[in-house]
Amino acid sequence: MKILVAGWDSGGGVEAVQTVVRRAVRRGHQVRVLGTEGLRSRFESAGADFSRYRYAPDNDTRQRETDLLKEWEVRTPIGMFVRVRDRLMFGPARLFCRDLTEELDREPADVVVVDTMVPSALSGAEAAGVPSVLLMHGPYLLPRPGAPAIGTGFLPPHGRLGRLRDRAAASLALSVFRTGMPILNQARAEFGLGPLRDLDSLVAGASRVLVCTSPSYDFAADAVPGNVRYVGPQLDDADSGSWSHPWTGAGKRPLVLVSLSSTVMDQEGLLQRTADALGQLPVHALVTTGPAVDPAVIRAPQNVSVRRWARHADVLPYCSAVVTHGGHGTVLKALTAGVPLVIAPLGRDQPDNAARVIRAGAGLRVRRTTDITTLQRAIGQVLDDHRYRDAARHMAEILAAERDDELVVDELERAAAEPRVSGFIPRGPLNVQGNAN
Repeated sequence: MKILVAGWDSGGGVEAVQTVVRRAVRRGHQVRVLGTEGLRSRFESAGADFSRYRYAPDNDTRQRETDLLKEWEVRTPIGMFVRVRDRLMFGPARLFCRDLTEELDREPADVVVVDTMVPSALSGAEAAGVPSVLLMHGPYLLPRPGAPAIGTGFLPPHGRLGRLRDRAAASLALSVFRTGMPILNQARAEFGLGPLRDLDSLVAGASRVLVCTSPSYDFAADAVPGNVRYVGPQLDDADSGSWSHPWTGAGKRPLVLVSLSSTVMDQEGLLQRTADALGQLPVHALVTTGPAVDPAVIRAPQNVSVRRWARHADVLPYCSAVVTHGGHGTVLKALTAGVPLVIAPLGRDQPDNAARVIRAGAGLRVRRTTDITTLQRAIGQVLDDHRYRDAARHMAEILAAERDDELVVDELERAAAEPRVSGFIPRGPLNVQGNAN
């Protein structure tokens, strides 16, 4: 089977797409990826062929200058929705469709996999008459009964007022995205496709929506549309056995892992306050800064080791707690290992992941601006109160029971086997500035 992936540099979400690609390659499928240049080495290492987008915008979430969304500049979910709408989901829709259709014209595919951040590429697959799959990195993103709107960080509703709250928040978010539909429909018209009413109708056109998390972790997993499949967290979490403690007598103190995003999110201040809080606790701590922060800017107490990177799968078996921004990958890795969390959301879907951890009883949430004393108290509480550890271990048992690493490729194969629809690919020049391939 030939698989074409329309990828995007979305920070932690790339790992989920990369893991799907690696699993498809291992099963013997031919995978090629369209993406931004910073993704090349990651997907080539997974066994895929890689081409850079010619027309769609470039993006590098590790660099402040080249991060397309610059999300640290906005402080509200609506502000973020507007930026995503204009700069990514709908603004460059015509460009993503052109990239996809030209690539399919050059070399056909049996199925197209689209990163959830660039759903307009689904229309390119539709125009080419190729079955499409939308890959969501974490929980299901669109509104449905019993689930709060994305970005709110709300727990599931209780009673009539809670349901009204969620309907109002969902309506506001969808209204922002609906204003982008004319741009998408203009692009669709150029490719011989009819107009769509809203984001729901775009997603409904995919053969499959593969949700890369556990249904027990998500809210209202039984209320999703019929084309949605939960395929479990797509995590590269095999232990390589290469971890060794950097402290003498390490086993006498609990180990705390700190991981606050691999992308630019203005996390330096929170990293420093977390290191200072851990310096006042009887623990050892490993702080990983990721490529967006220089480890040298963090002043480390004696019991805290600061590194740019460490493989979480190697460290988590030794951990008693994790302090994190709440990215889906980090949260699911911690829960899979049965480790409780302290979550300080920085943006994106992170408040929503914090809400799911709280619902499971497996951790606490603090503000991104929280002070050293509050951080110290929260970390100490998660370490000392066995209920958080017990809840995390209970969640680990559920995740293990639901895990099926073969399911995601099974679903890709089923989507490819479905009857194809007719499409139209325009011929002739496109008057845009493109990237060099």
